[in-house]
This record gives sequence, C-alpha cells and structure tokens, in this order.
Amino acid sequence: MLEGIRKRGTQTRALTLVVWHKLRQDGVRSLLRRGIGKLPRWHDRDRTQSSFDQEFGTDTDGVVPLWKLQIESPHREQGVRYQASAPDFIRAAIESLPIAPADFVYVDIGSGKGRTLLVASEYPFRRVIGVEFSSELNAIATENIRRYRGVRRRCADVSSVCADAATWEFPTENTVLFLYNPFGERVLRRVLGNLRTSLARHPRDVYIIYSHPILAHLLDDSGFLQRIDAPIEGAIYRHASQGANSRSS
Repeated sequence: MLEGIRKRGTQTRALTLVVWHKLRQDGVRSLLRRGIGKLPRWHDRDRTQSSFDQEFGTDTDGVVPLWKLQIESPHREQGVRYQASAPDFIRAAIESLPIAPADFVYVDIGSGKGRTLLVASEYPFRRVIGVEFSSELNAIATENIRRYRGVRRRCADVSSVCADAATWEFPTENTVLFLYNPFGERVLRRVLGNLRTSLARHPRDVYIIYSHPILAHLLDDSGFLQRIDAPIEGAIYRHASQGANSRSS
C-alpha cells in the first residue's frame, strides 16, 4: 500500500511539471481552450486588431502557442509562445539606452511576427534583425516587414531570419539584443555562452533588453554582463568593450 502511494505521488509530480511547462509555453487561456477543442486556427487574425496593426496593415498581434506550429528544432520544447510586445515599451526601452543607435545593430531573438523589428526600425540602427525558429512565424514577420512603411521609419535594412537561437551566430558589430522571455534555461545558457565566445573574439558593446526577465539570474551570474538602472518594467544589461564608443544619443 505504501509503495502504491509513493507511485501515485511520483506520477502526480510528473503531471504537475508537464502542466506547469505547458502553462509557461501557452498560457492559461490557450491551454484550457486546447483542452476543450475550441481554440481558433492560429493564423486567423484576431477579431479586434491592435491599433498598431490597424495603422500599418500588419499582422503582429495575438498569442500563438508553439504546439500549433511546425518547428524543426531539437529545442522546440524549450520555446515559449509568441506574444506581441507593446510598442510603447519597446520605444521606452530603446530610448533608455545611453547609445547612438547609428552605432548599433538591433537583434530580437525569438522575434515571432516581428513587431519589435518594425518599432526598432523607427530608430537609425545600422541594421534590424529578427531571429525566429518557426518558419511560419518568420514568414509572417517577413511579410510584415514588406508591408510596413511607417513615416517614422529610419532604418532601411530590416530582416527576419529563420534560425535556431542556440546555434545562431551574433553579428560582430555593437549590438542591442532584445529578449521577450523567448526560451527556457537550457537554451538561454547556450545563447549566453555563444555571446560570451563571440565577444571574446570580437570585443564590442552589447546591451540586452530583457522583457519579462524570468531567468534574469542567468544574466546576473554570467560574469560578463552588468545590470544597469532602467526606467522600464524589465531588465537591461550591458557589456562594454575597452574603448567603448557608446554614448548618449
């Protein structure tokens, strides 16, 4: 009898971990809707578009759980659902950085439909790059980039690439890196390790905007990143090379 109780306890803990992971990936509403089979097709537009999409004719809004996507990656289970960032947050985060955007490349890892790429193009970055491991979301982002012709756009070189963040090579220029809690601990450790190696080979300035910083302790303990004060809900980190050329804009 005691052995049966232990077995049921182990099964319960395992089930709890599975449910927790799905909640983290998809959110409560998506998980419940999936259970009752009433979730609309992921590529349908939301009934109420965001004001951003209404203004620019883009499709960046909504929540897309990963289980509705075809993803060819060994790190699929480490991924987190797509959820659009608020344009005002993106602008506030970029404007809080003590940099001249013209000296930096902007990179969003886990860029989804590409909303942050469009907002970042309002600033004169050298380039704006999105990295997304879902080919379906990457295709939507590419179309959004084609459609977006905002009057505030100041960066002409905007692109989205379909790639796995764990193996993607960082640009060797000064970089602003945007993360919206895109993946789990195992992949984030890989990304930080790759970034550290890249910085050792090509010293440069890097700023990381970390929205919903659930795994901030990994950056805090990285040994090469420093958290700096920022007037946003999130965290900002900096790695400065010797002879850093970042400056107030």
